[in-house]
Amino acid sequence: MNRRLKKLAERAIAESGIPSLARGRHRADALVLAYHDVIPDGTVPAGDASLHITQADLGLQLDELTKTHEVVPLSAMIRDAGAQHRRPRAAITFDDAYAGALSLGMDALEARGLPATVFVAPGILGQQMWWDRLADARTGDVPPADRNRTLWEFAGRAGPGNVSAGSSPVARLPTSCRIATLNELEAAAKRPGIAFGSHTWSHPNLCAVPPEDLDGELAKPLSWLGERFMCTVPLVSYPYGLRSPTVELAAQRVGYEAGFRIDGGWLAWRTAQRYSLPRFNVPAGLSLDGFRLRSAGIGLH
Repeated sequence: MNRRLKKLAERAIAESGIPSLARGRHRADALVLAYHDVIPDGTVPAGDASLHITQADLGLQLDELTKTHEVVPLSAMIRDAGAQHRRPRAAITFDDAYAGALSLGMDALEARGLPATVFVAPGILGQQMWWDRLADARTGDVPPADRNRTLWEFAGRAGPGNVSAGSSPVARLPTSCRIATLNELEAAAKRPGIAFGSHTWSHPNLCAVPPEDLDGELAKPLSWLGERFMCTVPLVSYPYGLRSPTVELAAQRVGYEAGFRIDGGWLAWRTAQRYSLPRFNVPAGLSLDGFRLRSAGIGLH
């Protein structure tokens, strides 16, 4: 489906009664939205363009979400699993703890009185990430061959030397395109309604790390965050959404209450697997009609 036809289809379905009917069937279910970075309005995205949403677009989506869903903290959603509500519940999450998410994103949330959970990988604080450096400067896309090589040959832990070995041009990134620092985490922790969960220690592909590293990657960030922040919750988001039965068992073993993917749809508690819970990834560039459909559990491809 080309872009113009897709937008027309999104508009037609969004203005029909289908989204309302879809939400009505899921009053006992939940929707977990996954964002990454937030950038200033009018900024040309750098790095992996799908991850960097403008503050204005985020604000429009948050306003739409509050019209149709009860927005709750992620930890409260887990505790209240399966309860019937007048409207479906939604929780907002951010992966990676980008600096923009912890400033502009938190501003948008605080202005609306909305809670969110930020999944933090303490070992990458202050860094610019390989997926942003590998993104084509013209298209904002990361070549699939380079992405797969980094995920599986280097277990998603690529440093500057590994990234430069890729075949694609390395993007020149603004200094603002980076993960937050400890000081920025500390400032965000003072915001109302903000919680921190774990995104592992160094953001690896957990399916590709040596078995002897798995427990440390999962246990160390939970301990590090808990020692520093009262707002820490025992929840983990798997980097790149990659997990396996072995990874899920390790997450349970080290003390997490639940683990989250980056894909999926409605979180239906009657069939949910607590260490492989779905989320809706919200990419930058998604139209507002597309968001209305996505937040009703309807996808167009």
